Amino acid sequence: MEWSSTTARKDRLLPWIAAERAFRAVVLLAVGAVLVSHPHTNWSGEITHIAQRLGLNPNGNWIHKAIAKLRKLHTNENVVFGTIALGYSVLEGAEAYGLWRRRRWGEWLTVVATSLLLVPEVWELTKSTTVLKVGALLVNLLVVAYLVSRLRRE
Repeated sequence: MEWSSTTARKDRLLPWIAAERAFRAVVLLAVGAVLVSHPHTNWSGEITHIAQRLGLNPNGNWIHKAIAKLRKLHTNENVVFGTIALGYSVLEGAEAYGLWRRRRWGEWLTVVATSLLLVPEVWELTKSTTVLKVGALLVNLLVVAYLVSRLRRE
């Protein structure tokens, strides 16, 4: 179902949500492609090297935690995570396209997918709380609330 041009002109938030989803799709696509195409790479060493080149302390709290987690990954896990990232990028890209084109199915897809993925986000917050995690959860909650209110109005 298409909306009238007046409704489309009034709603300036959908393109912003679409852009955010498109950004996620591009980042996930890049991460997935790198993980799948370079499964034998020592990612902890790479992150340490990048942090040093950026003038960051690799022994700093968040970088050190990321490196410690990366050290535990094996080659087959890189491929699995890369494949998941590629699949998730397709989902985010479909959401972005549907929202950008102001398609009702795009709004529904975004509501359903984002709502389902709120559970792992909340679970992550029970393990450790960071500003980034809380911010991502709030953005996703606001997107779902906004789209549900739009869908109920139509």
